[in-house]
Amino acid sequence: MKKSLKKEFNDIILKSLEKKDIEILRNLRNKEENRKCFIYQKEISKEEQENWYEKYIKKEDDVMFTAYLKESDRVPIGFAALYNIDKEKKCCEFGRIVIDKSKTGKKGLGYQITACLCNIGFENMDVEKIYLEVFSDNIPALKTYLKVGFEEKKRYIKDNKEIIYMEYIM
Repeated sequence: MKKSLKKEFNDIILKSLEKKDIEILRNLRNKEENRKCFIYQKEISKEEQENWYEKYIKKEDDVMFTAYLKESDRVPIGFAALYNIDKEKKCCEFGRIVIDKSKTGKKGLGYQITACLCNIGFENMDVEKIYLEVFSDNIPALKTYLKVGFEEKKRYIKDNKEIIYMEYIM
């Protein structure tokens, strides 16, 4: 069973993902403008999402969060995760970030979610390095990651798309 976590940062609250939110996550993830930012870009069925969640809750190296605005902490505005958590190497991967822009007009939520989740990794999970991969043409995400503290380490091509590998070291 996963330990429940909650953290506040500026305008947002991150809470551990609950089953009640996985359909919202699936619908948001399946929007074309969001899918194109993920390496795995196929639509996810309700059954696939439920199967994923059943496996997810048993994994110790994967924590996913639902993001809420402090002013209305009942309506999810996004999701993000730390996964591939390696306690020996003290590192993990950041990703699966998706924000429902239709739920809020606030700017900077990607930064707040990313910074808050990195704080959770460094402060609550004893990691010293968080890494990620992002498409080189995803300029808003790149700007966010650089602002949070990630540094570009290398670039490579996969399926005709340039990917940037970045690290944030505590």
